[in-house]
Amino acid sequence: MLSAAPHPEEIKAALRIRHGSLYEFERKCDLPRKSVADVLRGRAVAKTAEAIARDLGKSVQELFPGRFKVSDLSDGSTADSAVQHLIAGAK
Repeated sequence: MLSAAPHPEEIKAALRIRHGSLYEFERKCDLPRKSVADVLRGRAVAKTAEAIARDLGKSVQELFPGRFKVSDLSDGSTADSAVQHLIAGAK
């Protein structure tokens, strides 16, 4: 059984706990201002999603299932994300 993706507020809280604020996380990762909020609202910004996933020790597909094609991600070569992409495409 696939586990549900975390709620955007859980992701936001985890980043705030680790970095103090979303702005501080964006600054440390050299991301555009408000890019985390954009991703959490559903916008597909691969660079920001990858930074969030890396920081939280998760894959992009775990945090944002079905939002990105494997070819859009720099870490898309993992077997799990490739399989998830194929399953999502078959639906």
